[in-house]
Amino acid sequence: MKRIFLTAIAVCTVALGQVFGQSISTAFELSDFQREGTARSVAMGNAMTALGGDMGAIAINPAASAVFKFNEFSFTPAVTSVKTDSKYLGVGTSANRASFGLANIGGVAVVNTGERSGIRSISFGFAYNKHNNFNAHIKAGADGVDDSYAWRLAGMANKSGYNGSDFDDNANPDPFSYGSYYWPVVLGWNGSLLDTVKTGSGDVFYPTSSIDVDGYNSSQLISRKSYGSVGEYDLNFGMNISDQFYLGMNVGMFTVWNKVEERYAEDNTTSYSDTDGHFGYMDQYYNLRTTGAGINLKFGFIWAPSYNFRVGASVSTPTWYSLTDKYYWDTDVTFDDGYKASLHSPEGVYDYRVNTPFHYNLGFATVFKGGSISVDYEGSNPSQTRFRNRHDLNNFDYSDFRAENEWMTDNFKMANKLRIGAEVYPVQNFALRAGFQYADNGIKKDLMNTAIQNYTGSFGVGMTFGGGFYLDLAVAASLKKSTVPFLDTEPAADYVLGNPTFATVERSNVKVLATFGWRF
Repeated sequence: MKRIFLTAIAVCTVALGQVFGQSISTAFELSDFQREGTARSVAMGNAMTALGGDMGAIAINPAASAVFKFNEFSFTPAVTSVKTDSKYLGVGTSANRASFGLANIGGVAVVNTGERSGIRSISFGFAYNKHNNFNAHIKAGADGVDDSYAWRLAGMANKSGYNGSDFDDNANPDPFSYGSYYWPVVLGWNGSLLDTVKTGSGDVFYPTSSIDVDGYNSSQLISRKSYGSVGEYDLNFGMNISDQFYLGMNVGMFTVWNKVEERYAEDNTTSYSDTDGHFGYMDQYYNLRTTGAGINLKFGFIWAPSYNFRVGASVSTPTWYSLTDKYYWDTDVTFDDGYKASLHSPEGVYDYRVNTPFHYNLGFATVFKGGSISVDYEGSNPSQTRFRNRHDLNNFDYSDFRAENEWMTDNFKMANKLRIGAEVYPVQNFALRAGFQYADNGIKKDLMNTAIQNYTGSFGVGMTFGGGFYLDLAVAASLKKSTVPFLDTEPAADYVLGNPTFATVERSNVKVLATFGWRF
């Protein structure tokens, strides 16, 4: 399936959507574990692979539960604020979005065996962690743009092999049966955004004559709002061997809910010698909802050869997702002679499966009286992400998605994350924490001039009270920069207005978390 994505302004994922559609964008997002966690784990940059002993660490290394000495329950609400600054043709635009939700909740039950060596305890745990918070609002725009979305529609129509009459809303067969890739063309054609010239080999599509002129100018605005997240539910088992070797295993279940709303507006500001029958304004709205579920397995260990030094590692199998996309387009068009059109596509439904890559974590920690320092590396290879037919349950035939899978192999690379965390107790029952994360996201730099890097800094405090109760607080701030096409006029047609115009996007994310916990 290949569905057009209106713009490439949404940092990274929309740039990917420009090439093959939202499905690749979704698959790329799901291939990356963007964890939240507890206030303690977030404050320490989620550098918890070798430390364990925290509800947020269970999603990173299942052996984390084996480090617990007591039964424990905690929950972590979080507030997230996302600000996006975009610059397109020298014009800056900002958008903000805030959300509240549950970042983590879970409990661990520890069963002591009474043995002084060997298996000293086993643990059973359940933990929920939020991943990939999709909540964001991005917009960009500019005046005096000598480009038009209609050129993209013309390019798509010329690739299709159809004539103009084939896109008529009363045509037989129904033009919406050609595939959702052409749905915006159907709406644009029936909204009089396109004209044709008859040739011996069929119709050649152009933008309507009031757009296909020298000196065309327009004001353009794109707005993209996204909602939702991925939830990970881990059933955990851990084992403590002689207080030196800790083993763990997770059965991870995932839920996906993501809604995307995009609106592209174009206002014709061209001066004409006459005043009648010219394109005036268009507004196109795109709505996508992705839902589904997934499952994976995760294994890990922590080795503490001495009190002061720990090594941890974990490996996660691919996550096997089963997903459904539902989507539709609306287009409103006006001309200066009073003509108006309000057009709607049917709702499309598409079922598919996504297998994400393996994930690996390796961590080292030094523990000293009154604190610890830890360093983690996480690696995965999104180029190994694969699509499958939703109903292909008995084999691994990827032929229906050969083009998408090959595209990901060619354009993604190894994704690397570095996490560093520190914790000190300056006084009894009070901790200070800080952390840093760097991620390069696994996108090749030559992918549509898109080079994306993500930096996150964090700090927090922890307080322990009587009766086993504790409170942890954390603040994390991240910054992501990218350069992506605002409007892709590049489809393989002969009628293109030069190269795409690029927008710069800077996204900052501030998250505040509070963990309320009880050890008993």
